[in-house]
Amino acid sequence: MIFKNSQYFFPLVLLFIKSTSSLTLPLNYSAFQDTSNDRYMIWKDDFNANKLNEWQIVDDLDTEKSNWFVEKGYLIQNTNIGSTKKLIGTNIINGKAEWENYAVHTNLVCTDDDYIGILFRYIDNNNYYRFLLSSQQKDIRIEKRVNGNFTLMANYTEEEWMLTKFSVTIILKNNNIKAYLNDQQFFDLTDEQFSKGKVGFVTIGNHGSFFDDIAVYSEYQFKMIDKKPKITRGPYLQSVLDDKATIMWNTSIPLNSAVEYGFKPVPTWIKTSDELKNEHEIKLENLGIETRYFYRIRSGDLKGEWNLFTTAVKEDSPFSFIVYGDNQMNFLRHEEIVSHISKHEFDFIVSCGDVVQRGPRNDWDVEFFSPLKSILKGKPIYAAIGNHELNADNYYKNFSNPDDAHENYFSFKYGNSFFIFIDNPRAAYSDKTYYTDCTKGSLQYKWLEDQLASDVAQSAQWLFVVSHIPSYVLGSQEIFPVCKESLVPLFEKYGVDFSFSGHVHGYERGLVNGVNYIITAGGGGALNKNRSSLPKQFKNFKIKYNFCHIKIDAKVVSFKAFDENNEMIDQFELTK
Repeated sequence: MIFKNSQYFFPLVLLFIKSTSSLTLPLNYSAFQDTSNDRYMIWKDDFNANKLNEWQIVDDLDTEKSNWFVEKGYLIQNTNIGSTKKLIGTNIINGKAEWENYAVHTNLVCTDDDYIGILFRYIDNNNYYRFLLSSQQKDIRIEKRVNGNFTLMANYTEEEWMLTKFSVTIILKNNNIKAYLNDQQFFDLTDEQFSKGKVGFVTIGNHGSFFDDIAVYSEYQFKMIDKKPKITRGPYLQSVLDDKATIMWNTSIPLNSAVEYGFKPVPTWIKTSDELKNEHEIKLENLGIETRYFYRIRSGDLKGEWNLFTTAVKEDSPFSFIVYGDNQMNFLRHEEIVSHISKHEFDFIVSCGDVVQRGPRNDWDVEFFSPLKSILKGKPIYAAIGNHELNADNYYKNFSNPDDAHENYFSFKYGNSFFIFIDNPRAAYSDKTYYTDCTKGSLQYKWLEDQLASDVAQSAQWLFVVSHIPSYVLGSQEIFPVCKESLVPLFEKYGVDFSFSGHVHGYERGLVNGVNYIITAGGGGALNKNRSSLPKQFKNFKIKYNFCHIKIDAKVVSFKAFDENNEMIDQFELTK
């Protein structure tokens, strides 16, 4: 087995069960538009025709059905079919049985954290080779299936695969098999079991499988990785509150940080940091209230474009904000939701959490930052932490929330309103001690009560609480009793006007003892369609992708909810 990164390569001891080396997995994205191998191409499918053509689907389990389809240039499989213990799931196959020495290259987007992979030298569903990867299992492997039985040929289990979007290349020469991730070699094997066969894809327990394209070549040449420094994320805004604003961005290599800003797109002022970093964060202070500023980021010789943001409004000024949550998994749906959000005028976004499917995986761009790119350079987002963030360091690195003491729960005043964000995934997963406790007597509970009882909260015209786990689901408090026992009494005692939550994918609204409970969990996560036959005890209940737009004008709140087509599915108005 050979491992090679973009700067050097060296051999590892070949083990057929587990590598004993500890290495940093390469995170360079493959060149998805590389055409240098076109002259060697035998066959391809880019899925732009939105057809399955001659693809053959074979499910390993008669009791479960897969759902393969083509949409927006992707081949997609979005069911949880299969067993991650037995490593059986669903396959889809194409090509020629007589293909012998060839290279197969594909681009994948795996938003779920279970197994996804590629089949090669496929004879029938009992005889083939396959390459598999699971970030959650920390497992990258090559296997062969002979007469229905699997044999592990080699695997790498040292570290979690950190990317959501990546490429796989398998090169077959006689009895030699080489496997590459992002054009970097992971396996070099010799096996004589199968000499020819078709190609295909496999998913196991993975309902976030997106295959961007696939091509088969008679020869394959790797493109040199571009090592030039570049801005890989952002800029994006955080904590635009009072007279302050935080600007964040990422670069491919460690560089210094600078933000130039002014009332016009010229560098009137500059805030800098000489510390060399990949993840950049510059805090601007002493800004004018309700004032427009142009800004651009700089790192080394890199210079961003001019962008525009507006600081927080005055206390008596009207404002509005967007609320939605659970955009993880299906980035195509999230892109649609964001495209409709961008048609509305608003000051900031509130997220109810689960912004990615697996928080420890470094790649938050595909599911979250990339769909929101055009908005976040001019509008800030404030995100409650969800269960899928898994309380990973990435949540704290990717956001700059207002409370430095504990960024996972925080509060801020905006206009005439007060917002409190709490960390409550443990209300749904009491055995997961890595989630923060919110029950009576906990540090967070005491903090929450202090915030609700504070002068700034009690003097605010409107009081909002944002969490991931809801207190009411279909009018019932029995689903998450921790919220019933610890949170709801505080909401009622201190006059919370709105409780926004996610987690239960869809849209719900209800009013209980003066508190408006809103579930807006329709940003992209698979909808809970099995709930559609349950009693609809809330005033409004929709199994739809959705987002909400809330407008505040003094003593009046105007609330509207929209679906993935930007059609209004709910509205009401409150006056104090």
